[in-house]
Formats: sequence, structure tokens, C-alpha cells
Amino acid sequence: MTRHQATPLTVRQIDFRFSESIPFQSNPHNPHWSNFVNFITLIAPGFERYFIKAIRQVMPHIKDPAVRADAELFCQQEAQHSRQHLAHMKVLSAHYPGLDQVRREVTASYERLFERESMDFHLSYAASVELCFGPLASFLVTHRDALFKGGDPTIASFMLWHLVEEFEHRNSAIDVYNDVVGSHWYRVKSAIGVATHLAEIAHIVRDGFDRHVPAGSLAVPPGDVEKMFNGIPVWNQLCLAGNLFCTLLPYHNPNGIQQPDWVTQWFADEASGKDMATYYSP
Repeated sequence: MTRHQATPLTVRQIDFRFSESIPFQSNPHNPHWSNFVNFITLIAPGFERYFIKAIRQVMPHIKDPAVRADAELFCQQEAQHSRQHLAHMKVLSAHYPGLDQVRREVTASYERLFERESMDFHLSYAASVELCFGPLASFLVTHRDALFKGGDPTIASFMLWHLVEEFEHRNSAIDVYNDVVGSHWYRVKSAIGVATHLAEIAHIVRDGFDRHVPAGSLAVPPGDVEKMFNGIPVWNQLCLAGNLFCTLLPYHNPNGIQQPDWVTQWFADEASGKDMATYYSP
């Protein structure tokens, strides 16, 4: 069942003006969340490239013109995400040069996965992960102060932009999957393979941090993300877990996730020409 994007996607090119003076852990008040941001930057370029490659290969097989048009814009948004995370990667590498090799190892893992698995699996991987980003982005934006307050405004604005666009295109990958593959049960069955590969990626990044960041050089070890939601009520965290589980249900509708007011305001301010590179000042 195809559920089209409620509104057309917008491809935005924002100059976040990353500086090598940005601390490795960009928010001293929540270093565990800062570690997670760094995790994402090590993963995102390979992760986004994998999604784009899969969707571009099936583009000629997408039957619905609206889904095809949206998929093209989705790929362009994801390409921007990859570009900006590579720019942030230069900041991380300025602190610990060996980390760029870890990013390459993550990308190589996605390249091996692309060669090993079927196109149905790749589309299922993209759909399942992107469906999770809808409720996750809503949760993180809603609790932005617990994550970013007191930290670097460039990193905060950069990550919030990424989250806003993940919320914006929450339908795109599942629409492609439903148009080309269409089997809900295959997506559920393949979730084990998706989770296994994501665990492999997490291991690569944690191991890379252990190899390239000297022990004791940071107050909180760089692979420690377990307490990243400190300051967010436990009940809200449990609700997030429930919402993530619901993305596996047959008739889950991403459009049913209410858009946070802050996201609505972000869209309006960006459209009016505000400088989004430092939009959030903790």
C-alpha cells in the first residue's frame, strides 16, 4: 500500500561552516549524546550512499510517477546529508586522524552488503530504517534542549536540520518498497538481517573509537552512548520504543505521526530565508 508524501520534498543546501575548533564531544553537558552524534557522522556517508544506490537502481521499475518523483528528491536530500556529515567528519579527523579509516570501514561494509544481498533486501533495509526515523526524529526534536542545550550551536543546528528532513521524508523509502516489492511479511522477515548488519556497523565504530581515541583522553569514553537520553523522562523513552515497534505493523502510516510545532516553525523560518546554519543556539 503506497502512502505518498503529504507535501513535496525540498532539497536544501545549507553551509554549516564547520570549524576544527569544535570540540570532539560537542556538548559537555551531554557527552553521551555528543558521542552518538559522532557515531552518526561515521556511519552516515556509507549508509546514505547505500540507500541512494539501491533506490536509483530501481527507479526505472517504480510504477507510480508520484513515488518516482519523490524518490528522486529523497535521494537528493540524502546526498546533502552525506555531504554535510563528511564535512563534520573533517572536524572529528582533526582531533583523531585515524577515525576517517573507520568511516571507510563502515562504507566498505555497506558495499559488501550491497553485493551480497538482493535488491528486495536493500529496499527493505531502507524502508525499515527510514520508518524508524519518523518517530525517532519527532522524539529527538521534541527533547532537543536535553540533547543540545549548552553545546556547540553549529553541531546542534546541523543535527536538527538532518532530523527535520528525516521527519519530512519519512514516507519516501516505504513508498518505494511498497511499489517495487510490496510484501509486508518479507520486510518483517528481513528485519533480523537488518538488525544484524546494524550491530556489525556499531561494532566497527566502537572498535574504531577504541583503536584511534587514546584511553582516558575524554571524560566519557567515545563509544559510550548508553546514557544519551539522560534528562528525558523514562515514560517518554518507553513511548518511543513502542512507536518504533509499531513501524513493523502492516498498516503503519508514517503520515499519522504528528509534526512537532518546532518542525513546522523550522520549515517556515527556512522558507523565509533565515540562516539555518546556527538556527538553534543552545
